[in-house]
Amino acid sequence: MKITAFPLLRSALLATGLAFALTGCSTVNLDATGETSAVYQLNEFRMVVNSTAPATYAATQKAFRELDLFETKAGKLETYAGELIARTRKDEKVYVSIAEMNSRQTMLKIRWGTGGDKKNSVDLYKLIERHLR
Repeated sequence: MKITAFPLLRSALLATGLAFALTGCSTVNLDATGETSAVYQLNEFRMVVNSTAPATYAATQKAFRELDLFETKAGKLETYAGELIARTRKDEKVYVSIAEMNSRQTMLKIRWGTGGDKKNSVDLYKLIERHLR
């Protein structure tokens, strides 16, 4: 009797393809006019902020406190990058990555929970942006 791995391989490829198809990529409008938008791709919110990495890092810590998130890890803030991890009261992990692109702009990436949460990610971004002003 010969057993082939083809059915198992086909099932694994189908499941992987379905996972990527369901996560997709979308544009998130951040204002009523639609002039400001961000990217929500593979359950991660991405946006460029007009600030330095250290200022964005500090604003993120303030936003965590305001949203009642418990900061579990404050990765060492390097000159141009840093990462922060927090937990919600429901024990969801909130991961924020900060990487300075140039002297005036920083890439901010937010992943709320394992499967992502667009609304909470946008709310956290707006709070970070408010603390940067």
